Amino acid sequence: MNDVFHEQLIVRRKTSSERAKQVLIIIGGILLGLATFFIPILNTLGPVLLVLAIWGAVYLSRNYNIEFEYAVTNYYLDIDKIIAQRKRSRVVSLDIRKIDYFISSKDTSMYNAQKNDKSIVQSFDCTSNRGEENVYAIITNVDGKKTRILFEPNEEIVEAIKRFLQKKPYQVYR
Repeated sequence: MNDVFHEQLIVRRKTSSERAKQVLIIIGGILLGLATFFIPILNTLGPVLLVLAIWGAVYLSRNYNIEFEYAVTNYYLDIDKIIAQRKRSRVVSLDIRKIDYFISSKDTSMYNAQKNDKSIVQSFDCTSNRGEENVYAIITNVDGKKTRILFEPNEEIVEAIKRFLQKKPYQVYR
């Protein structure tokens, strides 16, 4: 049997609000650490608390460094979210054969139609935030809820998904 395995790592670009939050966390940590010098009881621990506050702020601000890993193993698609290269969580795992729609952003009419679909209960954005030119949308049921998954697979992942899709009319759009 020919097993299929492809994986891809996507680095998510930070939005301007995420960058601002990172800067505010670090500034807040520095100000909190400096404030310990002005509290008489904590004055002797000031340098230690300053270092701890800055370290904590940097540690928290790294939570905005997000990556997504797409993996196709035979007929399963797994998408994991990796935070700061230290914490991994599964976003979704689904059977490719049960996908209702696999839509490319290049098919603008269908892609825009799925954006405005009011019957979709939950949505996962697993893209790099770099634009919609290579984005695909998967519409499927996850745990009984109609779900939209946006992601940016490379050609190997797209071909692997197309290989396992059940043949339904209008299922694969460019």
